[in-house]
Amino acid sequence: MKKMATVLFFSVCLLMSSTPYTASTANADSGRTKALWVWDFYEAAADSNKITQLLSFLKDHEINLLFIGTRRTLPDQPAAYEELIRRAHASGIRVFALVGRANWALETHHREALEELRQVLLFNTSHPATKFDGIQYDIEPHTLPEYKTRRGSVSYQFIQVLKKIANQIALHDKNLEFNAAIPWWYATGENPVIVETGGEKKPLSYFVIDIVDTVSIMAYRNTADRQIRATQAEIDYAAKKGKKVYIGAETNPPNGGSIPNEITYYHGGRDYMNQQLRTVSSFFADHFGFGGIAIHDYPAYKEMIRMSR
Repeated sequence: MKKMATVLFFSVCLLMSSTPYTASTANADSGRTKALWVWDFYEAAADSNKITQLLSFLKDHEINLLFIGTRRTLPDQPAAYEELIRRAHASGIRVFALVGRANWALETHHREALEELRQVLLFNTSHPATKFDGIQYDIEPHTLPEYKTRRGSVSYQFIQVLKKIANQIALHDKNLEFNAAIPWWYATGENPVIVETGGEKKPLSYFVIDIVDTVSIMAYRNTADRQIRATQAEIDYAAKKGKKVYIGAETNPPNGGSIPNEITYYHGGRDYMNQQLRTVSSFFADHFGFGGIAIHDYPAYKEMIRMSR
């Protein structure tokens, strides 16, 4: 009853807000995007048999957006990526390149981040019939040692690399969706990350939303109402900017301090997670800033399903 009351409370607040919505957007996006993170290309898609298994899994679980790892693998496996994208597109599944390292936030490593984009742009140029639909950067500056002592500087450098990436995409492939993965607590955590730059002072997540096309919020919590609370601020802000947010869910097993019980759906199982995610999608169904759900990640999700049987 408490969880239901919480969701009802948020629903009333949402209806009373001044955030813009349109019926056409709700019909196009609400509950229709379901993404999956797949980091290890060699494990998941390096040959036709693995691609078949992956695509079958995506179809079985109604996933229509694939984040597939490309870091250090794309130049060596162009034929396999071409097959994956061709077959995914034939099944109505979009494919994003997936890259990321925390130290790419630092100016001394910006060139490495841009090199990963260059590889994707080269692939798209060489494979015009099987292009990546987007690219996701998972750069988490808060995990760097430098962040503890120079949070403002590291945050600023992180913003700058995102701007460089966005500029290159605008120059070379405007149709490539630029997505960034961010934690939920940049705006509303116990210690929110507030950045002042360019005459503006606001949460770091808002600066990210300003730059990219879409964001994937790692809203890793094990109930719908907690995921809603974790993402409400960014989704409202994204709507004002004409952007979309994918809400992330964790399925990896608890692992001490790095993955506490309360951030993963692993023990709840597939059916419980699906019910909670349906509640999230229903809550944000008519919200202009809501783009869909993203699940982390392929091996863990498969294991959770196996354990749920």
